[in-house]
Amino acid sequence: MKRVLIYSILFANLFASTINIPADYSTIQEGIDASVDGDTVLIAQGIYYENLILENEIVLASHAINDDLNSDWLNNVNIQETIISGALEPVDPNKGSCLVIRDGNIAPTILGLTFQDGIGTAMVENDNCAIEINRPERSGGAILIFKAYPTIMYNRFLNNGFSHDTGGNNPTNIEVANGGAIGHYSSEDVEFDEDRNNSRRNRHSSRDIPEELNIQNNYFENNSSGDGKNFYSRGYEGSIDVSYSIFDDIDCASNSVNKYVLKSRNDYAEYLQNEISGNCIEENAFYVSVDGDNNNPGTVSDPLKTIGHALSLVRDDTTITTTIYIREGIYSPSTTGEQFPIVLPDNVHLIGDNRENSILDAEADSIRQRRVLIIERCENVRVAKLTITGGYAESAACYGGGGIFICPPNPRFWDYQMSPSTPVLEDLIVTGNHAYAGGGISIWEQDGPSLSNIIISENTATWLGGGIMIAASVAYLDDVSIFGNSATEGEVLYGTVYPGSGGGIYMDIGDSEMNRVRVFENIADRGAGLSIWNESNLLLTNSIFYGNHSETSGGGIDPFGLTGNVTISNSIFWDNIPTDVSLSYISSTITYSNINWEDEGNIIADPLFTDAENGDFTLQQGSPCIDAGTADLDGDGIEDITDYFGTAPDMGAFEYFIAGPTGLQFTIEDASVMLTWEPVAEVQYYLIERSTDSLFNTDLVANYVQENFFTDNNLEWDIEYYYRVAAYTSFWSLYSDVISVTLEWMDIDNERLATSYVIHQNYPNPFNPATTIRYDLPEVALVKIIIYDMMGRKVSTLISSHQTAGFNSVRWNATNDKGAQVSAGLYLYTIQAGEFRQTKKMVLLK
Repeated sequence: MKRVLIYSILFANLFASTINIPADYSTIQEGIDASVDGDTVLIAQGIYYENLILENEIVLASHAINDDLNSDWLNNVNIQETIISGALEPVDPNKGSCLVIRDGNIAPTILGLTFQDGIGTAMVENDNCAIEINRPERSGGAILIFKAYPTIMYNRFLNNGFSHDTGGNNPTNIEVANGGAIGHYSSEDVEFDEDRNNSRRNRHSSRDIPEELNIQNNYFENNSSGDGKNFYSRGYEGSIDVSYSIFDDIDCASNSVNKYVLKSRNDYAEYLQNEISGNCIEENAFYVSVDGDNNNPGTVSDPLKTIGHALSLVRDDTTITTTIYIREGIYSPSTTGEQFPIVLPDNVHLIGDNRENSILDAEADSIRQRRVLIIERCENVRVAKLTITGGYAESAACYGGGGIFICPPNPRFWDYQMSPSTPVLEDLIVTGNHAYAGGGISIWEQDGPSLSNIIISENTATWLGGGIMIAASVAYLDDVSIFGNSATEGEVLYGTVYPGSGGGIYMDIGDSEMNRVRVFENIADRGAGLSIWNESNLLLTNSIFYGNHSETSGGGIDPFGLTGNVTISNSIFWDNIPTDVSLSYISSTITYSNINWEDEGNIIADPLFTDAENGDFTLQQGSPCIDAGTADLDGDGIEDITDYFGTAPDMGAFEYFIAGPTGLQFTIEDASVMLTWEPVAEVQYYLIERSTDSLFNTDLVANYVQENFFTDNNLEWDIEYYYRVAAYTSFWSLYSDVISVTLEWMDIDNERLATSYVIHQNYPNPFNPATTIRYDLPEVALVKIIIYDMMGRKVSTLISSHQTAGFNSVRWNATNDKGAQVSAGLYLYTIQAGEFRQTKKMVLLK
């Protein structure tokens, strides 16, 4: 069947001309330019450093077209030795594909060639937004196809999609955003870079677009891009048949590759993958290191070098989660050859070693614009323990997202459609990114993203949302710090000036639940902390807005045309300029918060932050915000917050507490347990709790003492008891660690016997004026117990004699061998009994 296709190509061209390269023309491009529809440009073996433009319906082939291309076609010498290599220095750096096939719905045939080292061609997206978008992106490393439908068979695609310096040192920062080997566009939303503001004549044919593209029997090796490693399709709504092709790696169980390798935007096109082949992917966890190699298997000991390569190893199975572990280091175009933006498919978890040192740096700027991460409408995607930096997306206009863009495949400004999408972002630092909107993060048309334990800092936006933008979306933020971001330039639309808004957060037709967010020291023309527009709803709890600075209104929170609701509780607003909130004319409920607002439970007083200037918003003792919040957020009489310290939750993001006593320990004397612990400063009294339940839910016995020791006499043999201690100053502390004690009874001649040599901690400790030292002897022994000072000098010999087996004790009254009182301080006591020797410390107080 494959041979029939080749014969049909030859038969169709019996009456056409054959142009031989280099016999008739020295370059392939000259031959293409001289051809007309139906001709064949036949290329002899050799390496041709060209960036070809094909606009005719011809056959472009090596002499392999005349060979018997059976199952061993990959070893055909004409295919291997007829090489079109992207020019080492393209005349136009925006045209770096080996071959561009464009316009007229033409259907040429490309057969029997090797394409290598192509770096793609600049395309321009013309998406609709509040302002015109002309966002450049590079596509089609080896072949870029635009409104054409070629047959591409029996070709090899090698090392396309990135700089010719494959070692990862990429001084030109030339990267392919999508379609590492082949990029195919059949969309009015994309044009060539040179077509902007150009009245290029319309060459589009009225010919019907075919229902299937034939891309069979091709070989793909070591191509790379941010998305669509080997093939990227946008706008085509048919089938793309890549059957019988050979890929680097495949899921042998399903005989397929994943959507990162073969990508159809919006899933418009279907890839047919009959009898494809490649190395079988067997693992679902891969490790990436700056010292790795993409020829490695991606194990702990033999990691990969790039995240992009790891993504190509994700199995095409929705039941399997693939985890990619990113070790410490900087992953960038210049250090590791990483391609940006990184587009994450479903069922992928991208996890760094730690967020301070596992760094993704796109190294973008106003010339080389690219985001760091794109997460399209997804399921089971998690990103954690990373720094996201160096993204730049000014040309993405109001869609934004300099660092992270969470979006549908085709975002819309008009007639938006929110769709379920549940990426989890946690333990991240998003810093040093820029965009027209959403400098750090942009969430667009998504229902369900959650962000927790994230720092969003020092990002900038030209117009909206320096830190984060939530547009036509529902997002959940918990334990997020947003500071040092700005949105200050603004925009003029339809004759109206719209100032820069939302230095920290911008919301528009979006809903968000925010808990424990800290929004501080952000800058914008208005709404420096948070700017909320149009049909949006905000539920804000236990949060802090501090030191945000606006030029006009709402230093903390500012609305614009808002028709939704703002509900705030247990939060602190302080030192925002010019005002904390500008919400008086909209539907707002603010309760149990530190703010100048007349409603239930509100106060206005210095919250006494520990060190706000350095971002420490914990509360000092004596803060009026302690125990001033409410646990019943919705007023239904049922506590919505159950985990708090004190009589009620505190206002703000951090619950004030006193650490529990430390050093809880015990000694046993007869049927009594003696407890001691380290003293707590300014304590009024202690609570000692005992229970036979380790969770202290049942059988609870409480005792109160003023000193840091307690003797429990009401115990039974062979029952395990649990103890914990809390301290009360002006507030209750947390509990100490829990210890357990069991009084064991051994029925041997009705006496309890020691089973091993032990010297117990003295009791009490610290002590004044005397303390007891207990020790266990399992047999008769010569016993010496000696006290030493910290210089190792002997102070007192308490015992030096033979003693019988059993439980023994000796009392020390803080005197030396001469009977004189010793000074306060730290002392050592040592027991030696036979071969046994042990030393412990004790503290004498004065």
